[in-house]
Amino acid sequence: MPAVDLSVSPRAIWRLAWPQTLMMYCVFIMSFTPVWTAGRIAAEVQAAFGMAAQCFIFLSILCMGLSSGATAAISQALGDRNERRAGFYVSTTVALSFLLGMLLAVPGWLFADHLAGAVGLPEEARPAASQIWRIMMAGLPLSYVYDATCVIFRATRRVVPPLATAAGIMLLHAWLCIGLGLGYLGLPGIGLEGIAWAGVAANSAGAVANCLLLWRLGFLARRRIPRKAWLKRGVPYLLKVAGPACIASLVWHSGYFVLFVLVSTLPFNRVASLAGLTAGLRIESILFLPGMAFHTTAAVMVGNCLGAGRREDAMRVSWTLIKIAATVMSLVALAMWPFRPELAAFLSDDAPTRDCIVSYLSWNLASTPFSIASTVLGGVMVGAGATRYNLLTFGTTFWGLRIPLGWWLGHVLWQDASGVFCAMLVSQIVQSLAMCRVLQSRHWQNCAMRSHRRGDG
Repeated sequence: MPAVDLSVSPRAIWRLAWPQTLMMYCVFIMSFTPVWTAGRIAAEVQAAFGMAAQCFIFLSILCMGLSSGATAAISQALGDRNERRAGFYVSTTVALSFLLGMLLAVPGWLFADHLAGAVGLPEEARPAASQIWRIMMAGLPLSYVYDATCVIFRATRRVVPPLATAAGIMLLHAWLCIGLGLGYLGLPGIGLEGIAWAGVAANSAGAVANCLLLWRLGFLARRRIPRKAWLKRGVPYLLKVAGPACIASLVWHSGYFVLFVLVSTLPFNRVASLAGLTAGLRIESILFLPGMAFHTTAAVMVGNCLGAGRREDAMRVSWTLIKIAATVMSLVALAMWPFRPELAAFLSDDAPTRDCIVSYLSWNLASTPFSIASTVLGGVMVGAGATRYNLLTFGTTFWGLRIPLGWWLGHVLWQDASGVFCAMLVSQIVQSLAMCRVLQSRHWQNCAMRSHRRGDG
């Protein structure tokens, strides 16, 4: 396995952050393109795609938890200069991600129709949502593999190869999505099915490309396949981190799932509100996805520091990343503020939907410094293997504050989507303050693997 640079200098932060930021923008374009394409067809199609996409993310919680465990285990192993252990965790993560995808895809396919009705989706949008969902399930295993391999590259500080892959599949996805969805770019227009199959094709291509890159770098070589004896020693820590991370993802995404339900069951303008929430989330990704680049940078650097036993460096790099990320992304949010109506008009031709998009952006752009700080702090806890703090803090603020406040403001007091969006701002403020308190306590540093742990043969 090639040697890894473990520096935590500002220059090292920049080398890690900029490729990940560009890669996150590739992800943003891939999430933005189907919403834009669906909006050109009909508001019902856009609403159906938004709900199906949110359910797909919800179903990915096991993969997200596994990825958190892999980030902590691989980065700490490399910080401890134990390349053999890191290689075993790489091959184990790839195999488990594919297996999880297979286990979830079958029941997901079978219960597609029941899901569309269970989430309270308007009747006119249910057939489209079921159709999209079944196609998504066909590509779930390789989608899991693609996500996991991207995490592995980040954990090993090799962030340029997955950037090249992300750029390539972004172009492939845009061509297929717009071409098959609308009949442009020399492709036959098949509407909704074309949008869904474009995502499956892009993620599958990304999974194959990343696995080939890992194989060429030696990460998936035969000697990196762990034996049963190692699995008994190495997998427990992976699961120890992945377990709370998985539950935290479940709590978080089930909360967003409930937010979609709250919006889809509002007293007035249900379809427009749901389409507005779907589109607003995509626009907000301009801010959130670069924040995720800082999240993963924090996870890798903190994991390296704690694996090497450098606790003060872990604290210092954590605060540095929080300040940089919150400041930069707040400036971007400030620059976007005057163009909310134009962004809404670009995503939808429906006037009520545009009004909901503007409302969503108004509340969520204001929350940028708090949401970005929380995102980076979440990455710090992942790198330390302290995912239980993410579970406790995010779960409490989401379900104990955001959901009940969103219901009261949206369904009782204001009776429109603005009440749900306002609750999102309030919960982000409380959440970021709580996570800062956790960081200051330093108890999270005790969750890392001991740097003197050896015997990974």
